[in-house]
Amino acid sequence: MDIRPLDETEVAGFDSEREWLDAYLRRFGPEHVLTKAPDDIPTLQSLLDAEPFASGDEAALELLGGAFGDVVAETLGFEWVVATDEHGSDFAIKHPSRMVLAFPRDMIVKRVEAGDVINMTELYQSVVSALEKQIAAEGVARDG
Repeated sequence: MDIRPLDETEVAGFDSEREWLDAYLRRFGPEHVLTKAPDDIPTLQSLLDAEPFASGDEAALELLGGAFGDVVAETLGFEWVVATDEHGSDFAIKHPSRMVLAFPRDMIVKRVEAGDVINMTELYQSVVSALEKQIAAEGVARDG
């Protein structure tokens, strides 16, 4: 697997996605902002029930997964990267010095596509726990 940092265009794309989500949330009041902290998880849960997220719009769900990934990355000190393997390239979060990866954008999309009911708090706790175990074992977490 090839891992590389985000390039300038990808960073700008993530920033644009965050700005879109923040603007969407401000419609509900100025206190609704994402901070990349675990306090964001209930807000992300609420977004799952709103349009365009509730209808399963893949692009919107990837934005939500990106925000979820921001929280996990901030919690564990991970960074966004591009991971490429024989199946293609995907955005991932990675430990800064170990080969520990997760694909939060895909996590949300795949669960919604499968018809799963997502509890963002439980997902956050399970992903953080799995990644902490992977850090200890220096393996790759592939919950996608």
